[in-house]
Amino acid sequence: MKKQITSGPVRYLTVCAAALALATAVGLGQREAAAQRGGAEAGQGAAGRQGGAAGGPAGRGRANYSLSDPVPDDPAMKGAIDMHAHQDPDSFGPSYGQAARSIDAMDLYTRAKATGMRGFVIKQHLDQTAGLAYYMRKLHPDFEIFGGMGSNLTTGTKVNPWAITHMAEIKGGWGRMVWMPSWDSENSIHKLARKPFAYVAVAECKGLPFWINYPKPCENGELLPEVKEAISIIAKTKTRDSNGDLILATGHNSPPEVKLMVKEAVRVGVKHIIITHPLLDIVEMEPKEIKELVESGPEIYAEFTSQFGNPNARPEVVKQYVEAIKLVGAEHAFISSDTGQLNSNWQPDALANCAKVLRANGFSEHELDLMLKVNPAKLLGLAPPPGVR
Repeated sequence: MKKQITSGPVRYLTVCAAALALATAVGLGQREAAAQRGGAEAGQGAAGRQGGAAGGPAGRGRANYSLSDPVPDDPAMKGAIDMHAHQDPDSFGPSYGQAARSIDAMDLYTRAKATGMRGFVIKQHLDQTAGLAYYMRKLHPDFEIFGGMGSNLTTGTKVNPWAITHMAEIKGGWGRMVWMPSWDSENSIHKLARKPFAYVAVAECKGLPFWINYPKPCENGELLPEVKEAISIIAKTKTRDSNGDLILATGHNSPPEVKLMVKEAVRVGVKHIIITHPLLDIVEMEPKEIKELVESGPEIYAEFTSQFGNPNARPEVVKQYVEAIKLVGAEHAFISSDTGQLNSNWQPDALANCAKVLRANGFSEHELDLMLKVNPAKLLGLAPPPGVR
């Protein structure tokens, strides 16, 4: 693999060529393109790490369902916040290949509200969603709806600090989450064997790409200057109007890269940090590593996504998640759906399924409250729901 190109015009042409090649050279249909690229979204994961159940993207659900289905009735959902809810409007097509979305923001509000949820964060890989959150809040001021932004090729071939500042200054101040590179991370390029090699790096290895010797990680990796600048902006920036703190989410980067980002974030004083779905094979972090990270500073939380809650999840998948959550501790964890892809469970249903599985494996209602209500509220600068501690 060649050293990453850094000059502006050449970078631009490289990305354009990459997009054209991805759209035409392979000649895949939309769903085949999603399978090529999707990884955590399109169900390409290794056994256990990606949810381990048939019937939907990465084992996230079933094929036949309707918004008219009865909503979940579970006490763990009363006041819950989903920190990772994919939804429309979003892109879908052969040029990028992410999974089609099954639900939009307005329908998700209706189902989440009927379930007793308190709110959700609008997740997209490619766009900022602070503006959508602003409009949704105007329509539904009774609900806590937040947005964020992804650091992928749509914001540039490098992590873009200016994009973070822009999101924070959007009217309302409801853009809070900053996801580091996900689908376009250097780690994803190798994990998914995606070509051509266009990506957004977070670290380097003595001036060379971090994964120059993939699968061997760099022994003395260092964050790129723009990533350090972005993390500094996250640490010191307050959002317009709402005066909220920004949240660093580590994206689809490898454990060594995640550790570098968390160390820097703690050093510069980032107030809220999320280790993005560390058990999925796109990250593939060991439980003991997760525990060490969440204990390395204040307000660091591990995200556990909902694949283990599916009724057809394999026993070994359930065991893996249950044991990891117990090791990390409910006080350092939260449960998110990471659904919204076509043929995945609705987000409230996915979370309710997780609550049932966790209960069956010995978790208390207090622990469920921590992971579904209290910790998400803390991350977003909200008080816990009345009567919940």
